[in-house]
Amino acid sequence: MINNQLFYCKNKDNYPPFKNGLYLEEYFLRFIKQNNPTTKRKYIPALWTNFQIEGWFSDKRNEMQQTLDNWISNNPSPNGYFTIAQYDDGPKLQLPENTIVFGACSGDIPIPLIYQDLNNSLISLPNKSFNNKQILCSFVGNITSNNIYPNVREIMFNILSNHPSFKMINSGGWTPSVNRNLQQIFIETTINSKFALAPRGYGRSSFRFFECFQLGTIPIYIWNDNNWLPFQDTINYDKLCIVLHINDIHNLENKLKSINEEQYNNMWIYYNEIKHLFELEGMSKQIISIVNSYNKD
Repeated sequence: MINNQLFYCKNKDNYPPFKNGLYLEEYFLRFIKQNNPTTKRKYIPALWTNFQIEGWFSDKRNEMQQTLDNWISNNPSPNGYFTIAQYDDGPKLQLPENTIVFGACSGDIPIPLIYQDLNNSLISLPNKSFNNKQILCSFVGNITSNNIYPNVREIMFNILSNHPSFKMINSGGWTPSVNRNLQQIFIETTINSKFALAPRGYGRSSFRFFECFQLGTIPIYIWNDNNWLPFQDTINYDKLCIVLHINDIHNLENKLKSINEEQYNNMWIYYNEIKHLFELEGMSKQIISIVNSYNKD
């Protein structure tokens, strides 16, 4: 562990609203402590998101950089290092050049943007079959992007809102506190949809991509600069869901209407084969496997 408790401060937020437990950085740190796996590279044990969202981080940044540099010096790793980052922009401290960043939204290797829910709030809800879902496709969420251009969500919303097959609900600006009424609208709308839009926001991924699966709905991942879906060497996303560049958004309705019940159900069969990779334990094991086989140029 790094000898500075600032690297392990608690995250005071409870976002997204269905999280009840650990964020992915916290879970992976615990996984390493409990299992002590053998790795070719040394893990840099930092809870990047927890301290980088704090107002005091800018004042403490130089101190924390010095602490990290000292830790690196005292923990040499000839094969390099690796670390895990949920934070949209990745680690904001300088890392050794030979470090692999497994990032939920940026870095070297994409990982799932997931969290622990000890209540099983979404996965415990009853799903509906293909023919019992009344909505072809839906979106419930905000369309802000914090000045990321182009704004994928805004483009998507403006185009698809005019299509009667799509149920589009703009929840307003982003907030870490989502009221219960909006949570229920998201759940009920998504469960009743065959497909649900899961566009990138400020970060290249979104929690909702993985939440849609838990609600029994196939997500549509919409990207622009980099396709940031995790474990693409292992997962065949053509068999799993819909992946779309924002420039192809005009073709989406026809694509969805061409998918029949058998094709839809085959997506769920494949999901059940790979869903462990979208769970925290399976993700952690996959990361260790990649670390021990990865060569960074």
